[in-house]
Amino acid sequence: MRGIIDRFEGDYAVVEFEGRQMKDIPRSELTPGAKEGDVIFLVNGKYEVDQKETQNRKVEIAKLTENMWE
Repeated sequence: MRGIIDRFEGDYAVVEFEGRQMKDIPRSELTPGAKEGDVIFLVNGKYEVDQKETQNRKVEIAKLTENMWE
């Protein structure tokens, strides 16, 4: 199951999963250094950052917003 870190609130990350389902995940269950916008997935009880998918998402967002502010 993959999710995207939406924001941090105290000791929790608010993560959006498929179907726009939001869930609070304790920071202690995240890979150190995880940040807003990172795509994460669960492996052995810890949420790890999917670096490739996170980068693909950033590129896609940049393309979508490229001409927005002209």
